[in-house]
Amino acid sequence: MSNEAPSAPRFLVRQGCKGWMVYDRERKGPALVGTNPAANLTKEEAERIQRMLTPKWEQKQNHS
Repeated sequence: MSNEAPSAPRFLVRQGCKGWMVYDRERKGPALVGTNPAANLTKEEAERIQRMLTPKWEQKQNHS
């Protein structure tokens, strides 16, 4: 068991003005997939992108 508090997830799926988005807590806005904002998506698309981005972010956290 670790003494560290669990960190909040960086990427969240949220409903936006037009469809769904993957919110990036560090950027305080839509996550970027390449240079494209992850916004105006179906819920399924947003969940898939969140799953794709989360392992990459967690891997960077563990190596720093």
